[in-house]
Amino acid sequence: MSDEKIDLCRSVKSELKSALSTLLGEKGVLVIPTVPGPPPHLQADVASLESFRSRAFSLLSIAGVSGFCQVSIPLGLHEDLPVSISLVAKYGSDGFLLSLVDSLARLI
Repeated sequence: MSDEKIDLCRSVKSELKSALSTLLGEKGVLVIPTVPGPPPHLQADVASLESFRSRAFSLLSIAGVSGFCQVSIPLGLHEDLPVSISLVAKYGSDGFLLSLVDSLARLI
């Protein structure tokens, strides 16, 4: 990979981290679905599988690219399929995020 492309990736990562830091502030949490929707059916066509995989990785990449912490919380079942959400907090807020999850677990 060229130095130019590596620099572009670093720039995107820096911009994402800055934008999320501004959005979340000190004690903000981003709540997103853990997966983009119901999984593809067995023996689904390749295009459907690739579309689902691409959308799933776009959700996972928020924390992965920014370096922020993320935790997924199972919520139960809907139409016999598991449902969960992910909570994302800024870099270095691991303790805060785990404390929040602990507080939420006590409410359930």
